[in-house]
Amino acid sequence: MNYTKEEVIEKINKSFYELKEKIPEDDILINRVIENAGFKGEEKNEILELFGVNKYAELLQTLDQYEAYIPDGKKDKAVRKKQSEEQIRNTITEENKMTKTNKIHKRIKSIISSLNEGLYEKEEAVRLALLTAIAGESIFFLGAPGCAKSMIACSIAKAFKSDGDKPVKYFETLLNQFSTPEEVFGNISLKALNGELEDENGNKKEEYRRLTENMLPEADIAFLDEIWKASPAILNTLLTIVNERKFHNGSKVMDVPLKALFAASNELPAKDRSLEALYDRFVLRLCVGFIADEDNFFDMVNEPSISNFELSEEIKKLQISNEELEDWKTRIDSVTLSEAARAVISAIRKELTVQNEALSEEDKKNGELFEAGDRRWKKIVRILKTSAFLNERTEVDLMDCQLIEYCIWGTEKQREKVREIVEKCIKENGLDCDTAIEEINEQIEQFKTKVNETWFEEIEEPATDKIVTVDGQKCYECIRTGTTETWYVTTAKGKHGYYDYEHDVYDSNRNYRARSNFQKNGNAISCYHNFTVKKNPAKTHREQKKFSDITQETKQKNFDKDYYAPIVDTIQSEIEALKNKKEQDAEPFKANLFANQEYNTILTSKLDEAIHALEDAKINLDKEHSRYFNSNLKAEYSVGDIILKNGIVLSSEEIQNITEEQKKNVIAVVCITGEKVFAMGITEKKMHWNSIKDFASHYGENLPKEYSADWIVPDKEALNSIWENRAIINNSLEAIGTNNTVLGDYEYWSAAANGDSAAFYQLFDEKGVQDHTTKDHEYAVRAIREWK
Repeated sequence: MNYTKEEVIEKINKSFYELKEKIPEDDILINRVIENAGFKGEEKNEILELFGVNKYAELLQTLDQYEAYIPDGKKDKAVRKKQSEEQIRNTITEENKMTKTNKIHKRIKSIISSLNEGLYEKEEAVRLALLTAIAGESIFFLGAPGCAKSMIACSIAKAFKSDGDKPVKYFETLLNQFSTPEEVFGNISLKALNGELEDENGNKKEEYRRLTENMLPEADIAFLDEIWKASPAILNTLLTIVNERKFHNGSKVMDVPLKALFAASNELPAKDRSLEALYDRFVLRLCVGFIADEDNFFDMVNEPSISNFELSEEIKKLQISNEELEDWKTRIDSVTLSEAARAVISAIRKELTVQNEALSEEDKKNGELFEAGDRRWKKIVRILKTSAFLNERTEVDLMDCQLIEYCIWGTEKQREKVREIVEKCIKENGLDCDTAIEEINEQIEQFKTKVNETWFEEIEEPATDKIVTVDGQKCYECIRTGTTETWYVTTAKGKHGYYDYEHDVYDSNRNYRARSNFQKNGNAISCYHNFTVKKNPAKTHREQKKFSDITQETKQKNFDKDYYAPIVDTIQSEIEALKNKKEQDAEPFKANLFANQEYNTILTSKLDEAIHALEDAKINLDKEHSRYFNSNLKAEYSVGDIILKNGIVLSSEEIQNITEEQKKNVIAVVCITGEKVFAMGITEKKMHWNSIKDFASHYGENLPKEYSADWIVPDKEALNSIWENRAIINNSLEAIGTNNTVLGDYEYWSAAANGDSAAFYQLFDEKGVQDHTTKDHEYAVRAIREWK
C-alpha cells in the first residue's frame, strides 16, 4: 500500500460524509466507514500497521476528528463528527501524534481507553486498578473465576515502563491451601544454605536466602488469585511487602519495586483466620462480574485471543516511567482537600458510626461493623488526591469523593449499604445555590391577591334551607317549636300521603310519625307540629368581572406587563443562572476519569431541586394567570372607545360606568378612518395656521412616554371621517366630563396637502361641509395619533 496517513484520513473523511447523507450519524459503524472508503482486504491490515493500532476503532480514536461511541461498554463502536469540516480536512494535528508531551488527563484517558481493548464491561475495574497502581496502593477484586480479573491486572502492567529497555516485571500466581512460599517468593538458594556465597566482606557463611528473580519480591505489578486460600506463611510475608515495600531475604532487607498488588478471590476472607490486617491493606475493593450485555458477550467469544496483546507504538509513548511516578508522588502530596471534600469525609465517618451503633449484637458478632481506621482513611485520602492530580486539579473535589464507595465496605451487606451512605453524604454536601424562590413565592401570593382584586368580585349567596335525605325522601331539617329536637318534614308530597298537600313528618330519631297538611311561610313550617327550618349559612364565592373584549384584551395585556411579566422574567433568569452554574460547575465532574459518572446527578441534585422549585413556582403563577387571561380574544377598536393613560381601552358601553379616577386618566377617543385606527386627543385649541405645527409636536409632552410622540393634525379625509362619527365621539367626550371640548359646529384646521403654502379648514354646520383655504383666521384644531 502506498497511502500516507494524510491520504488515509482524507479517504475516511470522504467515506464518512457519504454515509452521513444516507443514514443517521450515530448508526454509522466503523467497519462501514472503512469498507465504504474502498480499501482492499490486504490494505486494511496495512492501515492498522501504518497507524500502529490493532483495530479500526482504535484508529479513529487516534484521530482528533472523531471519538469512539461506546454505549454502556459496547464494542460495536460508531463514529460521530467532533470538529468542523474544515478542521477534519486538515492534516494530522500535534495531538494526533500522541506524544508524551500530552497533558496528564488526556494521556491517562488514552491509556485507559487502550487498556480496555479486548476487555468487555470492565471499564470501571481498569480505571480503578490504574488509579490504585499510580497511587501506590493495592486493590482487591471479588468475583467468580473467569471474570477477566487476571487480564485486568496484566493489562495494567502495560501502562508502565521500567528504566532503560527492560520490560515491566509482572508476577501472577494462583494460590491454594497447598501453595508454598517458594511459589510466591522464590526457591531457597542451596548455595547460600551451604555457605558457598560470599558477603560484602568476602566472608562465606551459611544463610537462608531465596532466589527472587521473576518472583513477587522483584515484580512491578503482581496479581495473586484466590489470595485467601494461601497459607499463613505466605500471607504474613505479604503483609510486610504491602506495608513497607520491603522483603526480608535472609540477613538482607530488599526494597520491593512493587507499584501495586492486585488480589482476587471469589469469596471474602474468613473471619477466623486473622486476615483482617492484610484485607485492610487493600484500600480499594471492587466486585467484578460476567459480561451482561448479549452483544458484548458474542463479540467477546468471537474475538481472537489477546494473550499477546500489545499497546500500539503511539500509546507506548504515553507509558508511565518510574521517574515520572516519583515526581507524581511529590505532586500528589501537595494536592489539598477542598472544604466540600472535608465535609463529605466527615459526614461519611459520622454516618458509619451511626450505622455501627444501630447494628444488632448478632451483626456485630458476624463482623458487620464498619471498620475504617485512621490508617485506612489516610490511604483513602491518598486515592482521592491521586484522582484529583490525574484529573489535573490541585484540590480534591466532590466527584473524587465518590471513590470512597469502593474503600469502606468489608462484607456483602456493607457493599450494598455503602453506596447509599456515600450518595447521601455527597448529596447533602453537593453543589449548593442561593435562589430567590422564597421571594418569588411571596410575589406569586401578592399576584394572586392582585388577580382577585382586579378581575374578580365577591358574590354573597344568601342562607338556604337545610335539606337532607330521610327514608329516601328529601326533607327540611327543622327544630320543633318549643323544643330543641330536630325533626324532618318532606319538601314534597310524602310517600305515606294520599293527597298533594299531605307531607310526611319524621321525628328526631328519623322514624315516621304522621302525614299532615303542609304550609310553609318563610322559615316557619306547619305540618302536624310547628317547626322552624334550619339554615345553611350564607356564603360567598368569586366571579370574574365582565368586560368587553377590547377592555379585557387591553386590560390583561396591561396587567401582564405590570404584574405577571416581571415575575416570569425573574423566574426565567433564576433558572437560566442555575442551569449555567450547573453546567459550569459540573464540567470538572464530567471530566473525572475514575469516578462513577452517575454521581453527576447527585452532585447537582440541589441545583436540580432549586430549578424544579422555580419551575413549580412558574406553574403556580401560570395557574393564577389562566384565571383571567383569555388568549382567544381578537378584539377590534370601535369608534368612541376611550383610551386611558395605562393603555386600557373602555368600550363605549362601559364608559357609562366610568369612575372619576378613570376620567382623570383618559388621553384619547378612538376614531377610525378607512382601515386605520386613530386616537383623537380630548383637548381642543383655537389658533392661527402658523401655530398648529408647534401644537401637534408638543401635544403629547404630558402623556406617558409610549404615547408622547407622533401626534399630528388630521388631514382633510381623516377630518371628514371624524366628523361623520361626531355623535358617537361626542357621547364619549360627554361621558368623561369634557362637554366644553365636544366636536362643535366650528371651522377646523386640517393638515395641508400641498405643503406649507396654505391649510385646508372645514366648516361643519347644518349646511354641511365647506372647504376653505386660508392662513388669516383662528380656527379650532385637534391632534390625532395612529393607534395600533
